[in-house]
Amino acid sequence: MAREDAFQLGDLSTPESFMATIQAERECLETYLEYFEVIDRGRPNSGAAACFTEDTEVTYAMKGKPMVFNGRAEYLKFLDDSTAAYEMVTHILGQQFFAWKNGTPSLRTNVISWQWFLKNKDQGDMRPADFVTMGHANDEFTKVDGKWLISKRHVQPAAGITAIGTPAF
Repeated sequence: MAREDAFQLGDLSTPESFMATIQAERECLETYLEYFEVIDRGRPNSGAAACFTEDTEVTYAMKGKPMVFNGRAEYLKFLDDSTAAYEMVTHILGQQFFAWKNGTPSLRTNVISWQWFLKNKDQGDMRPADFVTMGHANDEFTKVDGKWLISKRHVQPAAGITAIGTPAF
């Protein structure tokens, strides 16, 4: 019996629809990777926020009450506030899986976030990360002005609370 929320592969019924599905998934992945490239390279967070639709909904349900951000502007403020504590950050992405529902692509991944905080900068660049966490991310995409953008993001723990270290805030 199929689950109501089960995701399907994109339209692979003809060579044309197969190619369109592969192209859409490639473009979604490029947007997804662009987001992390901006964050990990310490570029302005406005570039990361530009990977999301204006009316995006982003939910981080990693610990305690979920944090929900409605709209690109609200999410950008969160990015600016949270990354202000970072000296460095890097993300490791894995187990990428595209799924489609009603013509909408979603990308499911595992994400490991390694964070080094400014408050510990005096310990040098070659120290272990101050905080590491792993989550499952599910991003839904919408095509806006010819570009696939993230319209909804939900992040939850990979298993229990999978984190080590002390958050900066």
